[in-house]
Amino acid sequence: MHRTKPSKGFLAREQHRILLTIHALLMIFGLLICAVLNRRFSPDQFWVQWVALGWGLIFLAHLALFSRGTLATMGGSRR
Repeated sequence: MHRTKPSKGFLAREQHRILLTIHALLMIFGLLICAVLNRRFSPDQFWVQWVALGWGLIFLAHLALFSRGTLATMGGSRR
């Protein structure tokens, strides 16, 4: 018997992948904007690394949470 639609596990993994990609893109563009603002308005003080550190830690937590959820959807019963 063939499947007519994707499994719930596949859909969960796909959603995790999409959300992580969006988060990564937002992080890159947000850090780019922060770097430009740092250079433009306060070139004598370099503060953008603190924004990058905080955002990177949040991204790693997001990655850990989603990878755990993704691994939980893998290896289901086979028929």
